[in-house]
Amino acid sequence: MGVYAAPSGPQKGSAVQGILSFADIVRSTNRIAFDENDLTVVTSVVKAGQAKGRDLILGAPGIATSLQDVLDLAGKGILVFTSQHQLQTSFLFTKNDAGRSFLGKQKAVYTSYVNAFNDDEWAIGSVFKMWTFAMTSIGNVYRHEGYK
Repeated sequence: MGVYAAPSGPQKGSAVQGILSFADIVRSTNRIAFDENDLTVVTSVVKAGQAKGRDLILGAPGIATSLQDVLDLAGKGILVFTSQHQLQTSFLFTKNDAGRSFLGKQKAVYTSYVNAFNDDEWAIGSVFKMWTFAMTSIGNVYRHEGYK
C-alpha cells in the first residue's frame, strides 16, 4: 500500500482547488448583464447595511474603484463589494446565463466568490437562484462575525 501525500495547498488559478484569479473568473463564466432590478436590490442592501454600521461598499481595489467601473462590470455580469475594515473581505458575484424558460424568458444563477481583502485569490462560494438570496448572504457573514 502506497503513501498518499496531500497537496501542499491550493494552487492559484486552479479551479479544482476552488481558488481562481479575477481573470480566471472573467474567462470561465458565461455571464449576462445585471439589470436595473438587480441594481435596485444592491442599492437597498448597501444602504440598509450602512444604516446598521456596516462598512460594505461597491467596488474593490484593483478591480472597480469608481462608480463608472462598477457600472461597467455590472454590464458584464460582475459585481464586487468590499468590507475593508470590519471583515477585511471582498465579495464578487457573477450573473450567469442559465438558459431559457419554457416560455423563452432568460434565466440566471448567481455565483459568489470571496477573498481576503486586497488579493487576487477568489474562493468559489455558493450558487444562488435568486439575487436577493445572494445579497442576503453578505449580511449573514456580518452577523456571523458579530455585527448587526
